[in-house]
Amino acid sequence: MRHRSFPSRCRASLGLAALLLFAAGAASAERIHVALLPVLVHSSESRDYLQQGLSDMLVARLGRDPRLAVIEVEEAAAATTAADTARAAGRRAGAAWVVFGSFTSFGGGASLDLQLARVDGEEEPQKVFAQAATMGALIPMLDGIAERITGRVLGGDGGTPAAAAGAPAGGGGEIAELRRRVEALERAVDQLGASRMPEEPKAAPTVQPPGPRPERE
Repeated sequence: MRHRSFPSRCRASLGLAALLLFAAGAASAERIHVALLPVLVHSSESRDYLQQGLSDMLVARLGRDPRLAVIEVEEAAAATTAADTARAAGRRAGAAWVVFGSFTSFGGGASLDLQLARVDGEEEPQKVFAQAATMGALIPMLDGIAERITGRVLGGDGGTPAAAAGAPAGGGGEIAELRRRVEALERAVDQLGASRMPEEPKAAPTVQPPGPRPERE
């Protein structure tokens, strides 16, 4: 029985590693790159916190589909609602699609108005939005928003895309850290909403009417 020499085994290992790297690179190239710009926040409170939190939550949800490679643009100055400006930012990020828009907190309500556009296209951006009574009530709607964006990017009608197997793009450690940040933000929003709930009015004390006075003998 012949045994391979060490150089032969080494060459075989290097060849296998190169093949795996090539396959990984090809898979990455096949994914559709989507740039997510910071959301323009119209609110009187914690603008930076809301902007970063919304980006984290959207990245986490869009990244669930391995057919998408989500590029988070972190510069706050990149926030815009102008399609031409957003397309230019998407091109600089090396993306095929760009997601941009605004978040507005008004009275007791919250509205997230996003737009989706091809970086090299000239058509009107597609609108994806959600409204809720509170920020806490808006968070569960982000799943549907991410599904509609994914469906449209993949060429569907904006409905729920077919479930895709596999882990989201990016390293496991980065995804785990992102999930921790998103969960912490959602807990903070829930606590904020609970602390602002109006207190129930206290019942007025019951006063017993005076009874008849006893007659004197």
